[in-house]
Amino acid sequence: MTGVPVQDQTSQDGRAAVVIGGGIVGISCALFLQRDGWTVTVIDPAEPGSPDQTSYGNAGSISSSSVMPTALPGVIKQVPKMLADPTGPLAIQWRYLPRLVPFLTSFLRYSSRENVEASGRAIAAMIHRVSDAYGILLEETGTREMVVPNGSLKVYKTDQSFAASAFERELLEKNDCRYDVLNEDEIRQLEPALQPIFKHAIFMPDSSTAVNPGRMVARFAEHFVAKGGTIVRGEARDVRFRDGTPRTVVTGAGDHEGDLIVLAAGAWSRELAAKLGARVLLEAERGYHVMLPKPPVMPNRFITFMDRKFATLPHEVGLRITSGVEYAKVDAPPDYRRIRSMIPFAQESIRDLDATEQSIWLGRRPTLPNSVPVISRSPKHDNVLLAFGHSHLGLTMGPATGQIIADLAAGRDSGIDLTPYRPDR
Repeated sequence: MTGVPVQDQTSQDGRAAVVIGGGIVGISCALFLQRDGWTVTVIDPAEPGSPDQTSYGNAGSISSSSVMPTALPGVIKQVPKMLADPTGPLAIQWRYLPRLVPFLTSFLRYSSRENVEASGRAIAAMIHRVSDAYGILLEETGTREMVVPNGSLKVYKTDQSFAASAFERELLEKNDCRYDVLNEDEIRQLEPALQPIFKHAIFMPDSSTAVNPGRMVARFAEHFVAKGGTIVRGEARDVRFRDGTPRTVVTGAGDHEGDLIVLAAGAWSRELAAKLGARVLLEAERGYHVMLPKPPVMPNRFITFMDRKFATLPHEVGLRITSGVEYAKVDAPPDYRRIRSMIPFAQESIRDLDATEQSIWLGRRPTLPNSVPVISRSPKHDNVLLAFGHSHLGLTMGPATGQIIADLAAGRDSGIDLTPYRPDR
């Protein structure tokens, strides 16, 4: 942008970082860099934790067990049936299908059993870091009360649906993820809010629930600013180079210069990533939620209802229902029909649930074909770090990603093989 002065954020020791993205991943990167002494500026068009961010509206699960990628053996064969079901877990806007073909081709390649197990190992390696990274940020930001270590639950109505989880349980065991199989009586004891219609359940005791994900991210951001960080409300439109090195992030609110650039812009990372040396098949996987009033007996934890593929979050202001995957242009108008169609199923599943709609929301998950995020140095620029593509696990992996990004920036051994997270994997 010609004529806009560069805002020089260089610290006294020459360590200034610009983080593009202020969601849970970007703010976590900023906080961990700040802990290491970096002067950090975060750029995002939305207020951290606001409804304009994906971090605001997610399902609230900080998972210890979500090691299953979306690309599974045989999943392509199920796609026509999913698309034909107006309440099914998948929707594709047909005008968007040509753009989606390269992604789907790669998705198919990753759906072999060998590749699924490799993706599961990469996801699990990140999940095993989650507790320690969250512990640091919750303690330092004074937000421990916002994450409840209450486990998570997957419930099944039929023997057939539970039998279909055999491969998932195998992956959990291979990746040292704890779980318990519950019978009908144990389900009722653990979750009195549920109707007595579920025959089987899988309980993951090491998972936690963020009772208000948006407010938690906002609190993280407030702490970051209180410690001297800067948040700029603006869209990162371009990156300028000096002597072949990316140095300046161009926004409508001015240009921002740093020694280090971190790209953590979620579903909007693809174009800037290409400019910064990394071409990736990143898609905006659109997801919805609807908020209902708190039922008389509130579910105690995050629950996934596997027969209908929806989930509920006991949010501090109501019961949140999330469901489904929609592929469309990132800025396409929302289609709320599918998430609203989940409300009757939720009423069948949860006692005395009031179906009054309090609010409804659309967000965009940044997703790669194998569900494994990019957490890496740019292949072309040593001063560019990449942190995006977390799919359904942004809230889960955000702090762990921030910790690894800080390690990369400092030249420290992160204690994890980062090969699976490279953009050129």
